[in-house]
Amino acid sequence: MKNYDRTEMIFQSDSIHIRRDEYKTSNKVIINKDFVDHPGSVLIIGVRREKILFVNQWRQPVRRNTIELPCGTLNSGEETLVAADREFREETGYAAKKYESIGRFFVAPGYSSEITEYFIAQDLYESPLTPDIDEDIKLEEFTLKEAFNLIKSNKIIDQGTISALNIYKSIL
Repeated sequence: MKNYDRTEMIFQSDSIHIRRDEYKTSNKVIINKDFVDHPGSVLIIGVRREKILFVNQWRQPVRRNTIELPCGTLNSGEETLVAADREFREETGYAAKKYESIGRFFVAPGYSSEITEYFIAQDLYESPLTPDIDEDIKLEEFTLKEAFNLIKSNKIIDQGTISALNIYKSIL
């Protein structure tokens, strides 16, 4: 169902596009608003020797290091399973014999079309890929209990990581 009268692309880069939509609300008010068109992303929960793999990395938009589950943006036309394997290998140096999807979720539907698919990586083995040029990653490992303590102490602040860990805990 088309719910806009007009749309125009106002900015494009390799990773995001910003579009301006003109649309009418249910009470007939005309709105002009900008939205982020995003190709989608993946997030991976990898467990090695009963500890979950995390990445500690600088995040320029928030100007601080964050502790997150490995994640990343899909390349144009890339399948999520392929992206999950690529991102996991780039960020952790490990691959998995099996990736299991546990759901797809909008990141911020109020302003972005980005959907992140969460995967559990099972039966890990070393298989590194060269990280992206802007990634300076320190690999860290925590038990699920330790990870929840890091959430409680505001050391893990990424909503995707927090969401994924809660889903993971619920299916154990």
